[in-house]
Amino acid sequence: MFTQLQIINLLKNELPVVAGADCAVVSAHTFNSIHSSIHYLSACTKNTMEHRHFRAARRCFSLAEEVYREGDTMVKLLIENVFVYANVWTKARNTPSPLPADIVPDVLYKIHLKQLNDSGC
Repeated sequence: MFTQLQIINLLKNELPVVAGADCAVVSAHTFNSIHSSIHYLSACTKNTMEHRHFRAARRCFSLAEEVYREGDTMVKLLIENVFVYANVWTKARNTPSPLPADIVPDVLYKIHLKQLNDSGC
């Protein structure tokens, strides 16, 4: 299990490599907390989808899956509620064409389906 600080450092080091220009804007506060770091991961992922950089999007989703699997309870909740529910899926639904099925890891897709079922959609 990774600590929150380890996850922050992982995202800080990996996101610029994974998503490149889609993650170019970084403020001084981006990696101050696990919450802001997950928001940034979400924003980078949305940007990759918006620009149809599906290879980078796949890598962002894989990074989110790794963080979800290795994180503590707070990290899991942030991935479920910030990354999956609040941000990324909104963008995915608004993408002109459907996302290629192999972009989203099964773990995250199952979370999304559970959220839809729980909400009655």
